[in-house]
Amino acid sequence: MNPRLLHTEQLLAREQELIETALSIMARDGTAGLTMDKVVARVPYSKGTVYNHFCSREDLLTGVCNAGMETLAGLFARAAAFPGSTRERLLAIHYAYLLHAQRDPTKFMLVISAKTANLIERTSERRLAAHYELEGRLMAPMLELVEEAIATGELTPPAGMSRQQIVFTNWAGSFGVISLLINSKDKCRGRTGLDSQVEIFNHAHLLLDGLRWRPLSREWDYAATQERIMREVFPREAAQVDRLTAGERRPTG
Repeated sequence: MNPRLLHTEQLLAREQELIETALSIMARDGTAGLTMDKVVARVPYSKGTVYNHFCSREDLLTGVCNAGMETLAGLFARAAAFPGSTRERLLAIHYAYLLHAQRDPTKFMLVISAKTANLIERTSERRLAAHYELEGRLMAPMLELVEEAIATGELTPPAGMSRQQIVFTNWAGSFGVISLLINSKDKCRGRTGLDSQVEIFNHAHLLLDGLRWRPLSREWDYAATQERIMREVFPREAAQVDRLTAGERRPTG
């Protein structure tokens, strides 16, 4: 093997090890409890080596966030390849977002931290560039679906609303639903008893019906679509989430 390639692979493997170490610390101590000294104490590398990979705690947090976005980009690509209408494929993307959050809640919530001025100021330019590139990769499948839906006549954008705004509205709404339900939903009266899977699809249908993205919810058996998405696209991930969230019921309509 090319020595330079081997060296690069070793560096990437070490970086992944540091990210996994940070995640294990956050699982025990929370995000606020993550420090570079704790990471150094847990890995067989010097402090200088760790800082060669991540120049600050904030740089490490962005690295963890980017790792989650890489995983999510893969899920989105699989969702967009689902054999169905553009609306069905967009539903698969909404569901993929939920699966990601349920499987990796820390990585999911770090997206909020990654937008704060403090984190941005203390993150390396290389890591920030990777972060913004990943954002583009995440948005691309949805933008392509919007373009295709317009071309096929399944969607007519509301007057004055751009394709980017349609994508952003889907992204923001989905993030909001998941954020409100993924943690402490039983501690708020307005969220008690709500099922994450049911509400992510409810939200999507309300939004897409409002945009008049066809087939409308009354024109198609989307309950069957939801079951197909779980069974055909994400069987392993859905089974894993079922184990993690035992007691939550599957959507039936």
